[in-house]
Amino acid sequence: MNNNRGLWVAVIVTAGLVIAFAGGALAWLGGTPTPLAVLAGAAGFAGFVSLALAITRYLTRAQD
Repeated sequence: MNNNRGLWVAVIVTAGLVIAFAGGALAWLGGTPTPLAVLAGAAGFAGFVSLALAITRYLTRAQD
């Protein structure tokens, strides 16, 4: 995993963007005002990316 760390970060960020767009769109379609829907998408992005990066860091340290 150490050799492909940049690739994994790119995959995690891309997946986070998909989650952010989906979360924001679903919130907006559910009747949430647009600024709050943007914040919902941003929260989904931040939560997913931080959790995924923490897991990859843990797995990288476990291999060492």
